[in-house]
Amino acid sequence: MQNVFEISKDERQLADTGRAMMDFSEDYGKIHGLGHLAEEGFRVLNELSHVGGMLTRYGNTFGTNKKSFSDADKQLIAKFLKKELDIPSK
Repeated sequence: MQNVFEISKDERQLADTGRAMMDFSEDYGKIHGLGHLAEEGFRVLNELSHVGGMLTRYGNTFGTNKKSFSDADKQLIAKFLKKELDIPSK
């Protein structure tokens, strides 16, 4: 029987994906530099951090749920998982 404070395997996987998204956004500048990014590129990196944070709180009390994610958020997650993410440059 699962404790009320434990998360399910699926929620753990979503949290792992969210942390990977936030790490990618954080490390992008260290690896590739930020000087070549267009304004849209910064927006994509910020969205990765934001949506990744939402995924880490999925299913928690007062956290996010399926309705919390817009279609754009879901597309960003799908592109990240498929490694098809485009970070626009100047």
